[in-house]
Amino acid sequence: MQVPNWVPIIFYAVIIMLFIGIYSRYRIENDTEQKPFSNMVFLTAAVLVNDFISRLYIVDGFPHWLVVITTHLNFGLLALVGFAWYRLVRSVLSPEERTSARSLDFLIYAFVGIALLVVITNPFTGLVFTFDSAGDYHRGPSFFVPAGATYLCIIISEVFVSLRVRSLGRDVFAALLMFPVPPLLGGIVAMFSYGIPWMPLGVSFSMVILFTTLHTTSLGRDFLTGLSNRRRFDELFEERISWAKNGRPLIALLVDLDDFKVINDTLGHNIGDIALAETARILRASVRADDVVARIGGDEFMILLDKADEEIAQEVINRIKEEVSAYNAQNTRFELQLSVGYALYDEKRFATPEEYLNHVDELMYANKQQRKAARRLAAVG
Repeated sequence: MQVPNWVPIIFYAVIIMLFIGIYSRYRIENDTEQKPFSNMVFLTAAVLVNDFISRLYIVDGFPHWLVVITTHLNFGLLALVGFAWYRLVRSVLSPEERTSARSLDFLIYAFVGIALLVVITNPFTGLVFTFDSAGDYHRGPSFFVPAGATYLCIIISEVFVSLRVRSLGRDVFAALLMFPVPPLLGGIVAMFSYGIPWMPLGVSFSMVILFTTLHTTSLGRDFLTGLSNRRRFDELFEERISWAKNGRPLIALLVDLDDFKVINDTLGHNIGDIALAETARILRASVRADDVVARIGGDEFMILLDKADEEIAQEVINRIKEEVSAYNAQNTRFELQLSVGYALYDEKRFATPEEYLNHVDELMYANKQQRKAARRLAAVG
């Protein structure tokens, strides 16, 4: 019998998924993102393989019992894909955002659990599907449950993504937000082109795009905060300096988290990570879309304000203060206190970019000393 023309496509898609999964398992440094991503990739490969086997019913003599098993697996894997996607999206959130999302975890677990229970018990209940004596397939009254659980996971995940464009960055945000599009388009095409697994192939296509995006951005991203790391900052700083030399104003702000060691030593490193992540969120929320925010050291952050003047810099600092005050008013575990130094870049004043950054660092340190002196006076008073 002639091999269907879609078989090589499935074969190559599975190979690509396995390669991406193995690569991500050993090369993604952030364990929080590594496992959910590689799990999603391997699950996609399993969906492709199972879908491929389930379509071999067209081969003469293909065992009917294997058709039944793979059909059950198709429904079970469908629910697990939605769950894996939710876990992947959850992994790219900040520690504080993941904590706030725990209440939704139980909802997701419940719906996915119900979907899997319905599929597992289907041989006895026929709620999802049945095969008649002639071997023909028929949908059951609960056919929609596994797909419903998947769509619920996807919808909640996309809501998370849409509300966090600033913290995720534009590239990662776009890749996560557009992830469901190829599978949905594949499902639509499948209605008019029966026999080719368009939906699983759509998931594979989305995973390739997401892998490329995450791998590219991870090279220049701080895993804890989601901001640019020191390596990426150096590249962007060099670029912005060249712009400034051509007449495009640049202001750099150095922000330091005061008493970070005290938070770590008294409350633990997990709370310290939350403090850093919340500081990053506050800084990102206080600047414009084209400004650069980077974590350049343990508790030090750098902001590059593009096309900025003294007034814009002051507006940003005021927004940072407002965000910090709002956070401290709601948080009882610890208090965020930030010291800031900033200066306008002037090629005539600073012989080198390094001298400029050193000057900003001195201003930040002076601000820190002033704040400490003010707190001591307040304590005495």
